[in-house]
Amino acid sequence: MKKKVLLTVISMFSLAVIIGGDARVSQARKQEEEVYRNIELFIDAMKIVQNQYIEPVENKKLVYGALKGMLGSLDPYSSFLEPDLTQELHIETKGEFHGVGMEITLKDGIITVVSPIEETPAWNAGMKTGDKIIEINGESTKGFSTFEAAQKLRGPKGTEVTISVLRTGASDLKKFTLVRDVIKVKSIKEKDLEGNLAYVRIRDFQERTAADLSTVLQSLNEKNIDGIILDLRNNPGGLLSSAIDVSELFLPKDKLIVYTQGREESDKNTFNSRKNPVWSKPLVLLTNQGSASASEILVGALKDNMKEITIVGAKTFGKGSVQNLIPLKDGSSLKLTIAHYYTPSGICIEGKGIEPDVAIEMPEDTIVIPGEAGDLQFDKALEVLRKIVSNNNVQEKQNT
Repeated sequence: MKKKVLLTVISMFSLAVIIGGDARVSQARKQEEEVYRNIELFIDAMKIVQNQYIEPVENKKLVYGALKGMLGSLDPYSSFLEPDLTQELHIETKGEFHGVGMEITLKDGIITVVSPIEETPAWNAGMKTGDKIIEINGESTKGFSTFEAAQKLRGPKGTEVTISVLRTGASDLKKFTLVRDVIKVKSIKEKDLEGNLAYVRIRDFQERTAADLSTVLQSLNEKNIDGIILDLRNNPGGLLSSAIDVSELFLPKDKLIVYTQGREESDKNTFNSRKNPVWSKPLVLLTNQGSASASEILVGALKDNMKEITIVGAKTFGKGSVQNLIPLKDGSSLKLTIAHYYTPSGICIEGKGIEPDVAIEMPEDTIVIPGEAGDLQFDKALEVLRKIVSNNNVQEKQNT
């Protein structure tokens, strides 16, 4: 039995070492030797659990638990995903899943809301960016990974889940009972505004986001729209490739969009725009503390390359790390942080965020539909955009 367990655990740990990537052979060998020297400690603990725990435990359950602990000890974004969670993650990038409709992360060891998704149970109930989820259905979230919490929050349409949150500035827990629903996230929302302007919102970065946005921008060009507000508020991010493709719709060809830097100096990848932009007229960006990850890649790329860009709203979330989903043989996977990303000017925004050019905060405990009545940040962005367009029109008349 010990030999079988040893072989199982060694193979799993060896895989965890080998997937590290491009490390030099000598360094990889040294690390692997260190794993073998210390593996006996884990084997001993595993045997004690198997022999003395109050009831029998499957080997796979113990190995899965060890992998969750190993990945969870690294950073807030790395995690081990069992096969069902791996499948859910793939589904999520396509824009539909069952749940309550919010993006969460692990911040200071606490499950925290990055942003509720509009027109979902979480949004309609009044959950906020920054809410700390303390309990789910009465169970403490202490020690949960983000995917463990997500698994608790998701479920069949029509079922209920009760969430206890601690909100900034409050001393008591606030309880929300949400009815799960099918969460269909349409990535792009747009509408025409008075004065030959338009409003475009990117809710997240899915597989088709860039293609859908390109269609919208081409339509706005055909209507001779003079300028747009691009709203990235409460956009939790998504696919790195999608953020790069979206950036290309606005940037001149051959401009640096973002670069990623891994552990080794050689683990650097740069991403440049490969084609001419679809939109080159005035643009104002809207951001807030719920704008994270891929959203911040887009904001950083436009801010550093296009000095005429104006950012209105609040500072972004500050997630500047890249995760790779590495499949394992049984359908599970490792969601592993492999690099930090840097804006074209060389800034890593991890834990920092990007400050707006025009700062304006929304009143606490107010729920408004983005771009509609009561949206003070949108009102300010529209004011800024009108001024830019007006100045451009005056300049054009002077030049003629």
